[in-house]
Order: sequence, then C-alpha cells, then structure tokens
Amino acid sequence: MTQLGGKAHGKPRQKAWKPKVKTGCVTCRTRRIKCDEAKPTCVRCASSARKCGGYTDDQNQQETGLSWQDHSWQHSWTPLAVEADHSQTSKSSQEILAYPQLLVFDSKVEGQAFDFFRSYSVPDLTALFRVDEDFWHVSVLRMSMTQPAVRYAVTGLGALHQVFSHGYQTVVPDDTSDAQVQFALRQCNRAIKALSANAGRQDEPIHKVSMLMTCILFTCYSTLQGHQTQSLMHFRNGLKLLESLERSTRTSGTSATLYDELMESFVSAFTTLENQARTLICDERLPPLATQIRVQQPMCTNDTLTFRSLVEVRSFFDCLLSDMQCFVQESDVEAEWVLAGARPRRSSADGYRILVDRSANGKAAMDKFLSRHSPVSDRDQKTVLVLQVHHCLLDMYLAIFRLSSEYGDLVWDCFESSFETMVNLCRQILGCTDKDLYTTLSKATQRRMVNDCTSAGSSPEDCNVRDTGAILSAKGEQPRPVFAFSQGVVGPLYIVAMQCRSPKLRREAIALLLRYPRREGLWDSFSAGRLAFEAMSLEEDMTQRWQAPQDGDFQVHAAHDIPAQCRIRDVEVVHIGARLARVRFRTTEDCIRKEQASYEKWMAW
Repeated sequence: MTQLGGKAHGKPRQKAWKPKVKTGCVTCRTRRIKCDEAKPTCVRCASSARKCGGYTDDQNQQETGLSWQDHSWQHSWTPLAVEADHSQTSKSSQEILAYPQLLVFDSKVEGQAFDFFRSYSVPDLTALFRVDEDFWHVSVLRMSMTQPAVRYAVTGLGALHQVFSHGYQTVVPDDTSDAQVQFALRQCNRAIKALSANAGRQDEPIHKVSMLMTCILFTCYSTLQGHQTQSLMHFRNGLKLLESLERSTRTSGTSATLYDELMESFVSAFTTLENQARTLICDERLPPLATQIRVQQPMCTNDTLTFRSLVEVRSFFDCLLSDMQCFVQESDVEAEWVLAGARPRRSSADGYRILVDRSANGKAAMDKFLSRHSPVSDRDQKTVLVLQVHHCLLDMYLAIFRLSSEYGDLVWDCFESSFETMVNLCRQILGCTDKDLYTTLSKATQRRMVNDCTSAGSSPEDCNVRDTGAILSAKGEQPRPVFAFSQGVVGPLYIVAMQCRSPKLRREAIALLLRYPRREGLWDSFSAGRLAFEAMSLEEDMTQRWQAPQDGDFQVHAAHDIPAQCRIRDVEVVHIGARLARVRFRTTEDCIRKEQASYEKWMAW
C-alpha cells in the first residue's frame, strides 16, 4: 500500500495532454489561466474582483477563418461547406453564391495566388470605381470557391498580376521560363478543361455564369500578356454568352432568376470592354450597339432623371459614351465627321440631338447627386474626377460634330480649353506634380527623323515605333504599373495627345501616358503614348518640310501652325503577331482621297 499523497510505484504520473486553448478574455489569457468565456465578462474575472479585458475581434470571426493558411496542402479542392449567413440575400442568390467555410487548395502556390488576387488584384481592378467591388470582391471570389473553372482562372490571373506588379512595363515580360508565368498557364489550361468537362450542362444558368466569369478573367489574362487579338476574341465570346444568358432569363417565364443580381454587373463589365475595343489599339470593327441587351436609357427631362448612387451615374455615362462612339463611327463611315462641307443625313441630325439632350440631362442629374452627397470620400472623389473627364470628352465630341462641317479637321483647335481641362483632371487622378510632369519627356533633339520610314516594305528593324525608353527621360523614379479594369485616364489622354495640336498640352498628355504605366482593360498607356509620340513627330516633321521653302528654321509653337494637310487623321493598328503590329498613319489627304496610309511603322511590346 502507498501512503496518502505518496507516489505510486512503477510508471510515474504524467500530465494529461490537451490542446492549448487560444481563446478567452484578454485578462485570463494574460494570466495564463483557463477562461470560462462568459459574455460580456467572464465569471472567473468577476469572482476574483478583476476587470475583465473582454474579447478580441479575431475570436468573433466566423469559422471561415479556417482558410488555406491553416491547412496542409495535400488535399484536393473540396468545398466542404455549410453556407454562411445569407439573411440579406434571396434564396436564389444563395444557390449561386454559396460560401464554403473551408478553403483548401491543391498547392501552396495556388493558395498564395488566390490570396494575392484577393488582397492586391481586386483593389487595383476597382481603384477608380469602388462601385465594382461587389462584382470582383464578392461575386467573382465567392463563385471561385464553388466553381473550379473560376477558381483556376482567378489563381492564374493572380499569379500573372504578381509578375506584372513587380515589373516596370504595361505587359508581363514574354518569358515562359518564369515559374509564376508557367503556373498561370497551367491554371488557364485547367480552367478550360473544367469548362469542357461540364459541356453537357451548358444550358444550365450556373454553367453559363461560370463561363461568363471565366471569359472576363481570360480577357484580363490576355491583356496582361499583351495578346490583344486573344483579348478581343475572349471579349467577343463573352458578348455571345451574355446575350445567351439574357435570352434564357427572358424565356424562363419568371420575373426573377438565379442570376438577376449578377446581370447588371456583367452588362457594366462588357459595356466597359466595348467602349475600349472601339478605340485605342483595336483594328477590328464592332457592329453598332454590340451590347444590345443593356437597358436603353429612356429620354428624361432635366427634372425626372435622378441618380441614387455613383453606380447609376457611372452606368448612365458608360452607356452614353458607347452610344456616342457608335454615332461617331457611323458618321465617319458616311463622311459626316470632321469633314468640311459635309451634310449630315436627317437620321444623323436626329440622333445627334438625342445624344445632346441625354448628355445635358445626365450632367444636371450628376451635379444634383453630388450636391446632395457632398463631401464625398477621398476614394469616391477619384471616381467623380473620372466621370468629369469622360463627360468633358463626351461634350467635346458632340460639339465637334456640330462644327466639323465648317472647320473640317481644324475643328479640334477650337477646343484647347477642353483639352486643358482633361489634362488637369487626369493629373489630379494620377497625383502628378509639375516636377514629375516636366522632367519626363526627352529633349526634342533626341527624336530621330521619321520621313525615312514610309514604304510598306520596310522591315521591323528599319522602321520601328520608338520604345518608351527612347522617349522618357531617365530622371525620377518610375511608379509601379497599375492594372485597372474600368476605363479611366488612358483613353482621354490618348485623345488629347492625338487631336490637340498645342505643343505644350500634347506633350503633357504624352508625358502622363508614359510616366504612369497603366493597363486599363484593353487600353495600354505605354502603347498609347508611343503611338501618340510618333503621330506628333510625323505632323511636326511634315509641317517643317512644308514650311521649309519660306522658313528653314520653322518650329511649331501653336496648334494653328500645323495645317490640315500635315495632320494625322487615322491610326490603324493591325496585329500580325502575339506582340507585334503594323501601324498605319493616314493623313487627312489620305482619308479624303481614300488612299493607303502614307506612313507605316512596326510596333512591338
């Protein structure tokens, strides 16, 4: 027998092992004692006359905190999940936006790519328009947790964006040996296979939404690679899917479907891509009103049009900008745009008046909205500045149509104040100081003459569009590249750089495009700046040769110094390779005579 309190013979006693408790109030955790976790204060602290320190926020989070960071990487993708609380959403929305409580990825690299997309890519994509966060941060990410194809596309794009953000260009380096790029390519292929595996379910709405989201992600993926032809292909395929999804909602016989909450976001995304595809570096022509499914804005008087949010303001002006682009495109085909002596058709005149009324009503409604919600937050202020830039551009184009029959190509010179307003607004958006701006461009004497590159048979080595490094000054630190989805400053700055002949404003616009590397959807600030610099060089060189007989030392000092016959009216970019294009610069005379471009160059990126 053993004495009371004595040790038993044989194996010594061992403390029973239990997992360490990491919860409890702050006071008990500091004292390293077990807490009973009573709310609002624990009993142990109250019974010992101590002040309970309460509970930290991280203990109140849902168990979705058991994410990929807390699990081994040997499991397959398994959405184990019980849905989170969807009390704020409809039952139909819960079916599409089911939220798994446990996220397990196939590898650590995949988990890191997902986290980069969530933490860095989404803020970049929505930097100009915070209203897009619901689509990118909620819809896309949540669907990526239940739809493998979307997950593969998200993680592939996250990996590619990580490579992009660590560089200094507006495209990812063309290096397939890079481990991150290889991973992104594999994820892209896995997404395609996942979609193909569900081909038998292609008529189901959930499959259509998954394909549509993947298509948008693939468009972003291709633009980061600089593969514009593929970007346009994905965009066109997305338009077809969007129209198919819209038809299925109309024929379903119900007023609401599983995907009503996403349709508005999809329409907004493709309207943005449509506006971009019609302009900058796209050699293909879209049919008028490609996004026919979007809600047509009714004619409203100044008193009836009201905006309740920045989402509605942005949607209104995006649709209006798209309709204006279609109008300009059709007017140009019918020889009614910036052509002296042109006589617009009655249908064109009627369409013009409708656009003018819509623009005026929209501007008045936006001003009322801003006056009711003043002051706006710093981030929303950037959104407001972007909307003001786009409205200034819209108003200028509408006024140009009215005056172009009188002034022809010289009509752009009447809007120098509008160009200056757009440049100043873009500078505010980019946060550009005077010092940053005026140290960007190289000296004009460093430009080589361009009149030796006119023949269509010139090789790329003989006649290239100058690279950014040949135009930019080496002074100053280069800002990191930005990847945004929405249209922001690149389009307006390109218009200023191409159409404003004021040497000062033109160079300021080019400096902003080249100093701040930005990819805004299909738009690329470096390509825009390089093309605009070549057009400016061509025009000023042609003007000097034209003035040489009278003044051998002539220099361009004002917009009116460049005559109409020395102006570039059209820039056509024909993609002949993944990252190589033939650029044709057509002068006003070329367009009037319907001749081939007088100047042709090659551009690689």
